[in-house]
Amino acid sequence: INYTDKNKQYVIAASHKFTIMELIIEIIAVITGLLSVWFSNKINVLVFPVGMISLALYVGIFIHNGLYANSVINFLYFIISIYGWWNWARQRTTVNSQQSTDRSELKVSYLNKKENIITATIFCISIFLICIFTPKELSVRLDYITSAAGLIAMVLTSMKKVDNWMYYLLADIILIPLCIYNGLYLTSLQYVAYTILAIMGYISWSKELASYRRPGMESGDQAVSSSYRNR
Repeated sequence: INYTDKNKQYVIAASHKFTIMELIIEIIAVITGLLSVWFSNKINVLVFPVGMISLALYVGIFIHNGLYANSVINFLYFIISIYGWWNWARQRTTVNSQQSTDRSELKVSYLNKKENIITATIFCISIFLICIFTPKELSVRLDYITSAAGLIAMVLTSMKKVDNWMYYLLADIILIPLCIYNGLYLTSLQYVAYTILAIMGYISWSKELASYRRPGMESGDQAVSSSYRNR
């Protein structure tokens, strides 16, 4: 979520008098957003439908407050979530060691070397373009950089890559002081929570991947697993 696109946008948002209904909608958006990260931490497919509720509400909130750039970013997150939901839930056909066919679902994996290079290159190019085409104000550029990191993290989440947490963590760590700088103290606390959940998520997904390599389990480098955990 972006917080520093333009100073005038904050003036609009700050001057807007929230109704009880708008407050309730925002609270629901925050709660479902946190639940989405929790479900992601647990490698539960509910990360997507619950997250889509939050994203849809935020699209409406930002449009209502004239924060159109933020609404576009959240709409992109929503579209990626549709793909992620489908990609996590769909069944894959594989051949096991007995040469029989198994039906299984996507499992956790790391980016391989080539994927890491491609992902890092895209992120670096994004930063380069941001520095060229956005205002020189540091807070604005950092805001766009966190948006780029968030988009990459969302795509990696849809692919069930452990590396997604590193990009989320980078964005969260930057957003904490950025929110404080813009006077969004409660939101900064929300990103402290997101940071903690990102660390927990990285550990949880890494343990899940390690479990594939234990005796009796197939290699963790494959793209599928024999079971799917809904915790």
